[in-house]
This record gives sequence, structure tokens and C-alpha cells, in this order.
Amino acid sequence: MPTRTFIPKFRLLMKFAIIKRILHYCKPYWKNIVKSLFFNVLYAFFSLFSMGMIVPFISILFGLVKPVYEIPAFTFSTQTIINTLSYFIYLIQSKYGIFNALLFVSAIFIFFSFLSNLCRYFYTFFSIPIASNGVRDIRNDLYNKVLILPLSFYTKYQSGDIITRLNNDLTEVDTLIRRFIEIFLQQPFVILVFFVTLIIVNPLLTLATITIVPLVIFVTNKISQKIRMQSKDSQKELSTLTVHYEEAISGLKVIKGYNAENFFYKRFQKFNKKYATLSKKIFRYVELSAPLSEVLTMGALLIVILIGSVLILNNKGLSSESLIFFVLIFARLIPPIHSCIRAYNYVQKGVVSAERILEIMDSDEKIIEKVNALPLKTFHKEIVFSQVNFSYETQPTLQNINLTIKKGEKIALVGESGSGKTSIVNLLLRLYDISDGHLTIDGIDIKDYIISDVRQLSGLVSQDVILFNDSIRNNICFGRSFDEQQVLQAAKMANAHDFIMQMPQQYDTIIGDRGLTLSGGQRQRLSIARAIINNPPILLLDEATSALDSHSEHVVQTALNNVLQTKTAIIVAHRLATIQNVDKIIVLQKGKIVEIGNNQQLLQQKGLYYQMVNAQILN
Repeated sequence: MPTRTFIPKFRLLMKFAIIKRILHYCKPYWKNIVKSLFFNVLYAFFSLFSMGMIVPFISILFGLVKPVYEIPAFTFSTQTIINTLSYFIYLIQSKYGIFNALLFVSAIFIFFSFLSNLCRYFYTFFSIPIASNGVRDIRNDLYNKVLILPLSFYTKYQSGDIITRLNNDLTEVDTLIRRFIEIFLQQPFVILVFFVTLIIVNPLLTLATITIVPLVIFVTNKISQKIRMQSKDSQKELSTLTVHYEEAISGLKVIKGYNAENFFYKRFQKFNKKYATLSKKIFRYVELSAPLSEVLTMGALLIVILIGSVLILNNKGLSSESLIFFVLIFARLIPPIHSCIRAYNYVQKGVVSAERILEIMDSDEKIIEKVNALPLKTFHKEIVFSQVNFSYETQPTLQNINLTIKKGEKIALVGESGSGKTSIVNLLLRLYDISDGHLTIDGIDIKDYIISDVRQLSGLVSQDVILFNDSIRNNICFGRSFDEQQVLQAAKMANAHDFIMQMPQQYDTIIGDRGLTLSGGQRQRLSIARAIINNPPILLLDEATSALDSHSEHVVQTALNNVLQTKTAIIVAHRLATIQNVDKIIVLQKGKIVEIGNNQQLLQQKGLYYQMVNAQILN
């Protein structure tokens, strides 16, 4: 039994903690919150007065106005307000007639209605930036987190799931903040002002209305639990759909080539149907609470009218005007209550999305820069791997790596797929941290340096060329500032200048999504220009020519040979032509170094390298 009661309390605390963290982003906009509160209070009072003018209007229309010959002494009661209005109305009616009295009441009604709606507009005007700016700040932090998280994070989550969190879940959080503001900034003051007014008019009738509150809360809570459970499943399914979208677009050529459109369509239909079913359930639950609460509140209204009628008929201190006023205010109270209930259900839905977003925000940034880290502006002597071990999660990738790379050396890393070649490159860029051992640059551990300086020391050219839907110039500069001469020099060294000058707008030509308007060789040469424009002392070539045809490979290799003359180079390669002239070839097998030497030495040893060359694994 204690466990059962503990779990709901724990969930409630978790929910509160999530909402608190999300709302923290609204804190900088507290001035808007104060202004919104101010105008919302005015809106509530002006709405009350405008509603109150309906009572004298009806009284005049049906001849219920009783003569009041002098202004009554002020007391904080409904009857005093009615008598004061009746005094002025009686004066106008007796002197100018019923029609003019109705015009007088109508003018007051319109005046207060105008003021209430004006205040409502200003409330909305000042409250909108609270949510909009808060979500903007969350989006900024979330995007920054996505950029700085280590690559190991992305082995756990599919890219489609992350995109869903960045888009759909963030939209749900936007709704959460807006609905939360509605619950705690907008509606409560309207409800409070009207509820206090009901107590002033008649405490007995007010007591009759609140008997329905526990039942409304019970029904709302049950529905919100269902919404929260279904929302979790719904967001997971939406992530799955996004993954399928991404796979279909990126793999469209293969899908068409194998005539697999029908298979992928049917598979997508299955997941889409499941998501649609969950979405329908959620929104049905969201919409269910409002009609249920309305039925309950209308029942309470009927009770009010019955009790009020009994009190009037038995002369128990309730006038017909007071009953009309009470019923009007109670009817006006129902919409904000319904809005709060609906908003509460949307908050429950938004909490699930907020939890998914905070899961990314709270993810461990395993690559952490030391306090007072050392700058690293150049490379003087050597890079040393000493007894280095590295694992992706629990899977050993590199074991007992001992390797020295001196300044100006060109070394090649060869081995079967999965032997650890790319892992060495990733460690040099500090995209991951080693599990054991030491990796030093000029005698200082790589973890002691500023991370951005470590990465700026190297220029990376990989097999997977990432280009953006932007100009050639911006793709080469890649967010950094370089003058025109530096851009031209980098392009010429990368053997890219000639084909760029043949483009429609030359360096200002937009190359399309992922650079698909260019050939593979052209894209790779732009990648080389990007890597060398900063004139880094180290070049990391990760199978830079593996995806190219022989002609393109020759052009790119020529460009690389131009660049490599004055650089330290670490080359991950699968072709003999790209590595046979390097200073050292490092042969890896299952994460271990099994051979070291130049091309001639390794061939003479007739070991693994020799076997790879003969088997044309290196050709």
C-alpha cells in the first residue's frame, strides 16, 4: 500500500519539476508577466461591471425598477450597487421615459464592455512574447546542445527521433507554456473575481455551486492520466514516422532501383495507422473533459435556479434582480473553468514532450573541456599514442595502441572495415575521449588543451562530404571569416578553381541541397579546399577518394599531393596508389596494430599487408 501511494506522488513531483524547468525560460520576461497580470485583473473587473448592467436593462424592460428617491449609503453589497443604479435609472426614466433609460444603461454596458475587451487585448499583447521568447530560448539551447553533444550520443538515438524532438516536441512545449499561462495568469483572476462576487450576492447559492467541484476535478484527473499515457506512445510513433521519411528521401535511388516503393509504402502505412489511432484517442480524451464538465456545471446552474426560486418565493432575502445577476455571473464563470480544464489536459500532453526535450538537454557532454585549458595554436614536434584503449560504449575498438607521428610525417592507416582506422582519426579530433592510456600533442595530454584549438589544428577530408545549400564560397569558408584571396588560393590548391569559374555565378553559385548539382569529384575538391583554407599543420584524410571513379580520383589525388607536401598527414586509405609513398603504414586488425613500416618493408615481411595487397583489398 505505501508503494502505491508513493508512485503517484513521485510522478506528480516529476511533473512539477519538468514544468518548473520549462517555465524557467520565461523568467527573463517577468515584466511582461506583471503587465499581463495587471490588465487581466482590470479585464475581470470591467467584465463584471459590463455583465452587471444587464440586470437593470431587464428590470427596466419588464417594469421591475422600484423607485429609489435618494442615493443609498455605500456598503460592500450587491443590493447597494443595484439601488444606486436604480436611483439614476429612476431619475432618467421619470424625466425622459423608458427608452432613454434603456439607452443610458446600454451606453454604460458598451463602455464597460469596450474597457474589458481593451484590457483583454493588452493582456494578450503582453502575454504572447512570454511563450514565444521562452520557446525561442529553449530552441537555441536545444540546438546548441545538439551541436556540442559527443558523437556517441547519436549512436543511441535515431536522427528521425532527434528531429521529432526538435520540431514536434518543441511545438508541444510551446502549447504547454501558453496553456500554463492561461491556467495561472489569465483565467484564475476572472474566476476569483466572479466567485467572490457570487459569495457577496448569496453565500448559500455559492455553496450549492461548489458541491460539483470535487466531481469535476475527479473526472478531469482521470482523463488527464489517459492523455499522458497515450501521448508518450504517440510521440514515439511520430519519431518512427520521421525516421521513415528520412530513410525514404536519403535512400530513394536504392528504393527505386529495387522496385521497392510498394514495400516501403506498406510499411509506412502500418506505422502511420498506429500513430493516427493514438492521435485520435488523445484528442478525443482532450475534448471529452469539456462536455463532461459542462454537463456537470449546467446541473449546478439548474440547482442554483431552483434554490434561488425557493428563496424568492419564501422571501428569504433574495430579490429577483439578485438571482438574475447571480445566474449571469455563474454562466459567465463556466467558460473560464472549461478553458482551464482544456488547458490542463494540453499541459499533460505537453509535459511528455518537455520530458523528451529535457532528456536531450540533460545528456552527458562526455567531451568536457578542462577549466583553464591550454591554448594550442601550432604543432611543433610529435603526436604520441601511448597504451591507448578505446571503446564505443562496451564494445572494444582500439586496444593497446602505441604510435608516434612526428611533424611532417605522412602515415597511412590500413585494415579491414571495423579495425579502428577511423577511431584513431576521431580521437585526434577529440570527438571521443580515450578509455585508457595517453594521447599527447607535443608532450601534453590532449585533454589539457582547449577543444576548439585541438580541432582547428587539423583539416579533415572524409569520404562523406557534407555540403550545404549555399554558395560555393560559403561552403569553403564554412562559417569562418576569410578574405577573397584566401578563398581563391585554397580552391586552386584543391584543384577546384577551374571548375568553379565555369559555374553560372562562379564562387557565388548556389550548389543545392548537399551539393547534389556537383559531381562526386567536385564535391570532394570543395571539401579539400574547406580543409586547407585555414592552413592547418595536420591533414586527416579519411578514405577521401574511396567513392570516386578513377578519373575523379586522379584529379582529387593530384590536389591532395599538392597540399600534402608541407603537412603532417594521417591517411585512412583502401587503395595502394594513395599510400605507397607515405613514410609509414600502420596495419590494424581488430583494434590492434599488427604491422608498421613503409610499403616496401611490409611487402617483404609477407604479413597481413602483403595478403591484403595480393587479395586486392588494397589495389
